[in-house]
Amino acid sequence: MDEATGDWDQLIGSWVELRSGGSVVRTGEVEAVAGDSSVMWLKFNGNHGRQMVAKSDNYEVRPQGQTNKP
Repeated sequence: MDEATGDWDQLIGSWVELRSGGSVVRTGEVEAVAGDSSVMWLKFNGNHGRQMVAKSDNYEVRPQGQTNKP
């Protein structure tokens, strides 16, 4: 899947790219999403922890097709 999505609650457990200006800023797994999809928390491999991303940050979010959903 390479299409950007605005419905973040559908992405829980999926790996996504955060993009800005057409460039990849970071990739991570969507760990949790606010009920209104205004905020998501991304989890990263290794010792990189988590990052909160808000819709107001104006990132483009692109699913990568990899998921940890059962």
